[in-house]
Amino acid sequence: MINVLLIEDSAVFVMGLKLTLSSDPAFGSVEHVSSPGAAVAFLNAHPETHVAVVDISLEAETDGLTLLGIFREAFPTVRSLVLSHYKKPAYILKAISSGAAAYLAKDSAPESIIRAICDVADGKCLFFGETINEAEILRLFGGAQNLSARKPMGLTPRELEVLQLTTSGYSNTQIASALEITLNTVDSYKERIKGKFGLDSIVECVAHAVADGIVNV
Repeated sequence: MINVLLIEDSAVFVMGLKLTLSSDPAFGSVEHVSSPGAAVAFLNAHPETHVAVVDISLEAETDGLTLLGIFREAFPTVRSLVLSHYKKPAYILKAISSGAAAYLAKDSAPESIIRAICDVADGKCLFFGETINEAEILRLFGGAQNLSARKPMGLTPRELEVLQLTTSGYSNTQIASALEITLNTVDSYKERIKGKFGLDSIVECVAHAVADGIVNV
């Protein structure tokens, strides 16, 4: 069963979310803290936690976006999912690049939140729910419609996806999970990208791609 930590300072929202999750047999413990410091202390004491559900607008000394970076470094086995009122692309990009595996708005249906947490616990990511504008996500990450319309440097749509996720700070493991491909396949795509740019490192490719507007930072 999935053990969840809710990091949220709205008592009313926590009450509803805990009731929703606790009634589903997929979940084990559903615990709650209201501050970043308490979250770090809890995870230090409970390494069996699988998913942290984070609100990015915490009324504390550290906001949820900063907390995601702390989790990525200090608790690499804990998967993070953002649940926020904000739907702006800038927040979504910052959350994903800081280590969140998924980003949902708080007006998502309960079943969408449950499914997202289960997917994140299962190693999947880039789940955005049904209430965040799909066109914004496609624009932000260079989705299939945008990618098929432009093929700079002769890159295929999948190569562009790998390049965009690399630019956004994803590791090879995270890219493999996001695109549901193997690590060897990720390496192969990166080798092809370097060949098409005529460069020796993927870092150089990213720098050139950003400068030329091929990918978004």
